[in-house]
Amino acid sequence: MTIALTQITGIGPSTAKVLVENGFESAQQLADTTIAQLAKVPGFGIARASRAINAAIELLAAADDSTARAAQTTKRPRRTAQKPAPRPTKSISIPTTGTKADTDTKELKMKKLTKKEQEKLKKAKAKKAAAKKAAAKKAAAKKAAAKKAAAKKAKAKKAKAKKAAAKKAKEKKAKAKKAKSKKSKK
Repeated sequence: MTIALTQITGIGPSTAKVLVENGFESAQQLADTTIAQLAKVPGFGIARASRAINAAIELLAAADDSTARAAQTTKRPRRTAQKPAPRPTKSISIPTTGTKADTDTKELKMKKLTKKEQEKLKKAKAKKAAAKKAAAKKAAAKKAAAKKAAAKKAKAKKAKAKKAAAKKAKEKKAKAKKAKSKKSKK
């Protein structure tokens, strides 16, 4: 059973045309590709490629489930005019609750990445952590420098006040001495 690309959430007719031009003709082929390979297709970045692959995997899993259920029934299904299912306007997001399904999806994503891409991802995370650490260190150094400058300013202000008080005391002493010498001359 071949599932058309347009049945995948987030893939419309124009995107399906681009995918077909690049060798992807079914949902199965899209599910079997890697994120890196799909990211090379025009209009697909790493994030969109990841979403498209996950949507294809989910669609195939749902189709397999419905096929299995249909095989289990003994009744012959009635033939009715089928309306195309409405396409959802939002992409389905996978909750990160730590369930087995979530873990399996994450493992599938990691398997889809090549070793080179995994190393690149690890290096990017390490670089981001180092940058964050360096920024924190720089902020701490700036804070320490500001504190040191404030302490130096306070010390200079205190010294200036002490010097002004000493000058005032000296002037007062000089006035008192002058007044005393005037009294003694009289």
